[in-house]
Amino acid sequence: MSSIRFTGAAGAWLECLPLGDGRLGAMTDGGVARTVVHLNDIGAWSGSPSSEMRDGGPDGDESAALLARARAAVAADDPAGAEAPLQALQTRYAQSFLPLGSVAIDIVHAAAATSREPVRRSLDLRTGIHRSTLDTIATSTFVTAEHSVLVHEIDAPLPVEVTPTSPLHGANGDAPDRIDAGNDTALLLRLPSDVAPGHEPDLPGAEWAEGTVQAALVCRVLREQDRTVVLIATATTFRAPGRMPEGTAEDALADAIARLDLVSAIDVEALREASASASTRRLGTVDLRLGRAETDPAETDTPEIDTAERFARARRDPRGILAADPGLVALLFDYGRYLLVCSSRPGGMPPTLQGIWTADMRPPWGSAYTLNINTEMNHWGAHATDLAPHARALEEFTIALADAAAPHTARLYDAPGWTVHHNTDAWLYATTPGRGTGDPRWSFWPLGGSWLGALLTEAWEFGAADVDDLARVWPTLRSAAAFALAWHRDGATSPATSPENAFLIDGGVSASVVATTTMDVALIRALLRRTVDAAHALGIDDDIAVQASARLGALAEQPPIASDGTIVEWDRERPEEDPHHRHVSGLYGLFPGDEAWDDEHRAAAAASLDRRGDDSSGWSLIWKLALWARLRRPDRVSAILALALRDANSTSGPWAGGLYPNLFAAHPPFQIDANLGFVGALAETLLQSHDGIRLLPAVPDGLPDGRVSGLIARPGILVDIAWQDGCLVEAVLRARLARAAGEHTVHWAGRSVRVTIDTDHDIILSPRSFPTQEVHP
Repeated sequence: MSSIRFTGAAGAWLECLPLGDGRLGAMTDGGVARTVVHLNDIGAWSGSPSSEMRDGGPDGDESAALLARARAAVAADDPAGAEAPLQALQTRYAQSFLPLGSVAIDIVHAAAATSREPVRRSLDLRTGIHRSTLDTIATSTFVTAEHSVLVHEIDAPLPVEVTPTSPLHGANGDAPDRIDAGNDTALLLRLPSDVAPGHEPDLPGAEWAEGTVQAALVCRVLREQDRTVVLIATATTFRAPGRMPEGTAEDALADAIARLDLVSAIDVEALREASASASTRRLGTVDLRLGRAETDPAETDTPEIDTAERFARARRDPRGILAADPGLVALLFDYGRYLLVCSSRPGGMPPTLQGIWTADMRPPWGSAYTLNINTEMNHWGAHATDLAPHARALEEFTIALADAAAPHTARLYDAPGWTVHHNTDAWLYATTPGRGTGDPRWSFWPLGGSWLGALLTEAWEFGAADVDDLARVWPTLRSAAAFALAWHRDGATSPATSPENAFLIDGGVSASVVATTTMDVALIRALLRRTVDAAHALGIDDDIAVQASARLGALAEQPPIASDGTIVEWDRERPEEDPHHRHVSGLYGLFPGDEAWDDEHRAAAAASLDRRGDDSSGWSLIWKLALWARLRRPDRVSAILALALRDANSTSGPWAGGLYPNLFAAHPPFQIDANLGFVGALAETLLQSHDGIRLLPAVPDGLPDGRVSGLIARPGILVDIAWQDGCLVEAVLRARLARAAGEHTVHWAGRSVRVTIDTDHDIILSPRSFPTQEVHP
C-alpha cells in the first residue's frame, strides 16, 4: 500500500494531508515545532430543514399551471418559452457544508522552533497515520474511528501551547465562546442560518439567526513520562439528514468531552495500533501494483522519495508520465480508496462535493451534493474495489431523501413517488434551485431521483447485500420507479434538459428545454430494469413492477445517432452551444449505465467523445476515462490519464483538471469527485462485469505490467489479475457468496471461455485457458 511523502510543512490548505473517519475530517500541515490542523465535522452545515422553503413556492394548482405552460411551449418547439414557467417553480438553493475551525499546536522548545532542517512528513494510506519528523522530534497524527477523536502524539514530553480558532460565531455571540478548564480548551460555536452559494453574488455570504446547528471543538493536552499527546474532538447538534438540530453547544461540548475521557484512558500506543488495524480492515485486501520493480520508484531501494519530486520527474520525462513512473497511477488509486473510507461511514453522511474537507465559509457550490454526476461519481469505485460499507451512507441518505422529496414531488408535478433535482444538502433539499432566475439548463432536471434510485441495487449486484438488504431499499426503489413511470408520458419526459448543457436556436440564442433527452431515457431504463430485477429477486409482483416491465419494452435500448455519426443528446439533432462541454450526459447508457450498445452505437459514442475533446474539468476527465475503458480503447485511456495526472497549478482554464500539491483533484477548484471516481474508472480498465467478466479490457500501453488482487465482479466474484507486456499472465476467480456461484463467461483479448465458479475453489485462468480464435464478444 502506498504512502504520500513531502519535504517541508504545508504552506497552504491544498498542501495539507487529509485524515478522517467519515465524521471528523482533518487537514494537517505536518509541521512539528508548530502544527496546524484544520477541522471539519460532517454535522457542520448552514441552515436548517426550513431553509428550502424560506421564500415559499408555488402550490399544487400553481405548479400544475406552470408545468402545463412549459410543456405547451416545448410542444410548440419554443424552448425559450419554456424557461419562465420553469423558473417560477424554483426555490432558493441548497445549504453549505462548512469548516469548523483550526487548532495550532506549538511546542515550547527552543531547538524545535529554531531548527533549520526541513520537516519530513508522510501519510500512510493503509494505516491512516500521518508522521512528521524534525531533527530528533517526531509526531504521529491519526483519527480513531471508534471514538472519532484526533490524536496528535509528540514522541517527547515537551510542553505545548494549543490555540483553537474558528470562523464561526459563538453560541452566545459573534465571537467563538472559549472555555479553559484544566487540560481542556474548548470553543462553543454556532453555524450560520444561511450561506448563499457563490453563484448568488447579490446575497450576503452568511446570515446568522437562531435555530441552527451548534457545535463544540475541544482540545486536551496530556503530558506523559515519555511523550505529549494532544487530543481533539468535535461535536454538533446535527442528528440526522432532514431533522432539526437538537440540543445546545453545551450538549455538544459534553459529547466531545465524554469521547475525550474514553480516549484519555487508553494507552496511546494501543490507540495507534488499534486505529491502524481498523483502517487496514476497512480498506480490505485490494492491492494494485503497476510497473516492474526495476523501473518503478515505488519498488526501488529509495521508497522514501518525496512525492512532489516523484511527480515532477515523471512529468518531465520525455517518455510520458505513465512510462516514467506507472506507480503514480497506483498511488492515486490507493489515495482515492483511502479518501472514500475517510469521507463516509455507515450511519453517517455520504461524501460531499469536497469529501469531508472544506476550507471556505462560502465553499464552491456549497460543498454540498450535486446529483447530476458528482455525488454518484464519488461512489463509482466502492463496489468494484470492495468498499461497499462506504457506499452505505449514500443508500441511507437516499432513503431519507426520498421521504422528504415525496411531498414536493406531489406538489410540483402531481406525480406519485419521489424525485429530486440538481442539488441537495444535509436538510434533504429536494426542489429545483435558482431563486426564480436560475437557468433551467442547470436548475431544472427532475431525474435526480432516477439516478440515485438506480444505485440502490448496486450492493446486491456486486454480492455485498442479501435479500433482507434488498427488501430494505425496495420501497424507495419502487417509489422512484413510480415517479419515472408517471414522468415518462407519450414517449417523452417533457420538459427535459441535458444537465448543464445547451443548444442554439434562431438568432444564436441559447436554449436547453426539450421534449426528452437521451440521458432521461437511459436513466429511466436503468431504474426500471433494476426495479424489475429487484422485484424478481424478492418475489414481488405488484403494479409498479408490472408497469416497469411493460414500459421497458417501449423505451429505446440504444440512443439515436446523428447525421455526423455522434450520439444525439436532445430530442433531435440540435446545434450545440459548446461542442466541448464538460458533461457527456448523452453517453450515460454506456457508462455508468450498462446498456449493451452494438458496434454502430459504440462507434457513435467514440465520435461523440472525439467531438467533446479530451481536455476538461477533473471529474469530466474521469468520466471520459471510464467511457474509453468501456469502449476498450487503451490508447485513449493513456491520453486521459496523462491529463488527470498533470499539475493543476501549472494548467490554466476554467475547465482544466489536474492535481493540486496534496494530490486533491481540480475541477477547478478542488472537488473530491475526480479522486474518488478515479478508482472506479481505473478499475474499469482492469475488470468489467456488466456483460460477462472481462479481464484487462482497456489497460493502457503505458501500464504494460502489473497485478491487482481483490477486485469484485458482478454478481459477486473475487478477481485477481496479473499481466506482463500487456498480456494476461494469470487470473484467479472465486465466488464470494453462494448466489454468485455457477457458470460465467470470461472474456480476454477478444476470446471467451465458460467457467464454473464456486465459493470453495479458485478458478485459475491463463492465456491457454482461452480459445485461440478471436470471437469479439
